[in-house]
Amino acid sequence: MKKIIPMALCLALCACGGTRVVDLNDKDDVATMQHVMELEYRDWTNTAEKMTESMIKSGVLKSESKPVIAIADIINDTTQRFDTDILTKKIRTTLLKSGTAQIATNFSGEDSTSNAVRAQRGNTEYDQNTIVKSGTLVAPNMSLSGKMLQRNLKLESGWFSAVDTRVEYYLQLTLTDLKTGLSVWEDEQPIVKEGKYAPTW
Repeated sequence: MKKIIPMALCLALCACGGTRVVDLNDKDDVATMQHVMELEYRDWTNTAEKMTESMIKSGVLKSESKPVIAIADIINDTTQRFDTDILTKKIRTTLLKSGTAQIATNFSGEDSTSNAVRAQRGNTEYDQNTIVKSGTLVAPNMSLSGKMLQRNLKLESGWFSAVDTRVEYYLQLTLTDLKTGLSVWEDEQPIVKEGKYAPTW
């Protein structure tokens, strides 16, 4: 009997710490996700939607008959280690689905297969009729670059309460016309959170 009680207690504690799988296609399920001070799914999704909508509504993509965008450096200047492709991928897919722009994957070195195939010209192991001819790659005429910034602010609190922190994230994006080198669209979207256990340097 003595052995059963500790075992039952252990099982009860394990059950309390279970993992919940969130259905990202269910808006109600996403709404009940625990909020965190770090950047998370909802932040990426909402910010990408706002940025893409801003870019499309500006009308700048209509100035080119075939806007082809190369993704330049998106600098992560926050305390968190993450690949900025999490954000830019959402922007890219939205642009492609909208039909307003195309994305140049070869120019930025993202897709190495294009160059690898062309390197086989003259290789007798390959049927040369299946090798892409020269002069077919499309160069980008626009470049998207940006930066993610973070700013921590201590908030006022009572004598006996823990100090909360406001964490302000700023996503800044710039679309450059590669022909002129001029910025043709810019926007900034803030993500503001308040609470304890803020990510710090």
